[in-house]
Amino acid sequence: MYGGSGRADGPRGLCLPCQMGARFGPLPRGGCVKSRERVLAAINHQKPDRVPVDLGGMRSTGMMAMAYADLKQHLGVCEGAIYVFDPGQQLALIEEPILQRYGADVVPLDLGTISGWKPYRLPDGREALIRADFEMEPDGEGGWFQLDGGRRVGHMPASSYYFDSTYHPLAEATSAAEVDAYDLGEWTDADLRRLEREAKRLYEETDYAIMGGFGGAFLEAGQGLRGWDQFMVDIALDRPLAEAILHKVLDNNRRNVRRYLDAVGRYIQLIQVGGDLGTQAGPQLRPEWYYELLQPLEKAFWGEIHRLSDVKVFLHSCGGIYELIPGIIDAGCDVLNPVQTSAVGMEPERLKREFGERITFWGGGCDTQSVLPFGTPEQVYDHVSQRMRVFKPGGGYVFCQVHNIQAGTPPENIEAMYRAVHDNWAYGD
Repeated sequence: MYGGSGRADGPRGLCLPCQMGARFGPLPRGGCVKSRERVLAAINHQKPDRVPVDLGGMRSTGMMAMAYADLKQHLGVCEGAIYVFDPGQQLALIEEPILQRYGADVVPLDLGTISGWKPYRLPDGREALIRADFEMEPDGEGGWFQLDGGRRVGHMPASSYYFDSTYHPLAEATSAAEVDAYDLGEWTDADLRRLEREAKRLYEETDYAIMGGFGGAFLEAGQGLRGWDQFMVDIALDRPLAEAILHKVLDNNRRNVRRYLDAVGRYIQLIQVGGDLGTQAGPQLRPEWYYELLQPLEKAFWGEIHRLSDVKVFLHSCGGIYELIPGIIDAGCDVLNPVQTSAVGMEPERLKREFGERITFWGGGCDTQSVLPFGTPEQVYDHVSQRMRVFKPGGGYVFCQVHNIQAGTPPENIEAMYRAVHDNWAYGD
């Protein structure tokens, strides 16, 4: 999808009219500085030529397919397909002409982008393509069930734009022995070889920074295995069972990441790990429970990554996690995303002042809960310009909106967001 002539591969290709660039004029890629070098300079707290930009480098920095379709129509893209590579979140693969228009510097290494495609209709009825290995069936009420080997594991009701998880394989477990007997699964040799080929191609044929979509969550893994509410009860009332699950996840993460890095570690610059530790109102767990239960596991896992490679550890964790950030840094995290500035304790000025020299903030550039979907273009421009002034100084910042751009977001606001980025991204001498 990326590299070569600048065209997007696929069943119908992508034709971008010359007038598409008229709104911004020619968009500089940063002269002689390659995107890969620019991103690494920012992570190393050096000042690159400009602030790097991420649009779709991983599954929480992109755009929902319906929003992407609206944007392409607004820009006058006359051909092309909408590729849904993350069916659960209905995320579109961002094609190279759009990446170039907005000056994006990062691309994903993700099985979802190289699994082939089949016809699909978006929740609003528009034609698209979805990854070929995604299984689903009608629920009889206008929605869809997600299938895994015939088992229903997710559900998107007719009124929804997302598939919510409905299957928790250890929901009925009562003992560590049951946990130990469950197979968490490993990367297959076939998948690793496919990822290796794609990583090598991206590394040799493009200058983008490459984000390896690994995963490797702890709290979120436990919630997926047990159910969100039940795992929280386990932590509070059945700590031995919770610890058995978490340590099994750690062992599996370490085993998988060794094989993963052996396959792609020489090509990628970042590896995405983690899961949500926060809510809108603060951490999911008492901070002392995080430091007792989760931080030692993060330190062991992320330490393994650093021992095996030079790849930067990129943690995605939504919510108000201010109290946890010192522990996250101490555990070996290099990059924090999405920097949910609307959550309690996550004020941009405070984060930059207290942690800006110790971790790279990747996100926080535009609020996607209120400003981007519901503001005016002028409000979006002013909001993003202010965020750039806060996060940009001294490096240690990659621009991205806070999480994925949602369906219904006005294309004019997306354009205004990037206008503000481009007007404020240069570091100068």
